[in-house]
Amino acid sequence: MKYIFVILSSLMLGACGGGGSSAPATPVTSLSFPMQSAYKTLVANGLTKSFTVSGTCSGSGTKTSSAANTSATFEGVTGFSATSTLTLSLTNCTPASSAQTSTAYFDSNYLPIGFNSVGVNYGVYLTPLSIPTSVSVGGTGTLGTETLYTSSTKATPNGSIAMSYVVETDTATTAIINLIAKITNAAGTLTATEQDRYRIDVAGTLTPVSIDIQYANGSITHLVLTF
Repeated sequence: MKYIFVILSSLMLGACGGGGSSAPATPVTSLSFPMQSAYKTLVANGLTKSFTVSGTCSGSGTKTSSAANTSATFEGVTGFSATSTLTLSLTNCTPASSAQTSTAYFDSNYLPIGFNSVGVNYGVYLTPLSIPTSVSVGGTGTLGTETLYTSSTKATPNGSIAMSYVVETDTATTAIINLIAKITNAAGTLTATEQDRYRIDVAGTLTPVSIDIQYANGSITHLVLTF
């Protein structure tokens, strides 16, 4: 099978106490977090993180995103580009190893405008992605939709990626931003749902927590990449 990952990148809170007692509840912070500036900083600086794989398959891998500091023009928009590579090494699935590389494009304000993964997808935001300036726990919203083609000629449609977010509870001073991607094929059928969770603090630092991808359209494959 081909493994598909579309965003940058699960923290499940809650536990059972012994002897019938409940674990103390995680405090829900009322703080606001600078989602837009945190995202731009992460894009501008890049990252390299290792992870473990669980779920249908087990193993490990690495995600590397270069700093978006290369001048580039994409679909007539001048800005920057960055290369992202995700590698997988699996012990109980076929193929046993996989590598996916793509080039992401951003405008001069580091907001995404599209990507190119040669032989896989060419994605374009037909309208600008909308990232909120600040968020708080419980917040939800739509980020935008990326139209997919099989190549940069845009001759053959290949589906779309509808992106949204949910801000989840974490600690008294941090929150979890869950970026959700609904991936559909050219016929409009859901093929996968990906959830990329990041921890955010009030200073605007984003730290990847996990990538959770549930395949659909006849597949029961479920992969969780934990950083």
